[in-house]
Amino acid sequence: MERIQLIYFQGCPNYSVIKNLLSNIGVKYEEIEQTSLEKTDPLKLFSSPSILKDGKLVFGQNIDSAKGGCTLGLPKKSDLTQKLME
Repeated sequence: MERIQLIYFQGCPNYSVIKNLLSNIGVKYEEIEQTSLEKTDPLKLFSSPSILKDGKLVFGQNIDSAKGGCTLGLPKKSDLTQKLME
């Protein structure tokens, strides 16, 4: 069974858009709020929002700092659907 994770930080302006997009696609996913994670957690090293499928980044980006960062731009529904179904 595949595991999809939505990584975000509270107040991220694109969080609700991506959450709604995932819901519209119809996939089950786990939400991970970054400020609730330990400082050394590797999931803090992703921009917000980011989506992982089985640990592989399909949307968002790796960042160099656990202080956080925003993902710029949003995927089209068709593009995200294709990446999640691969």
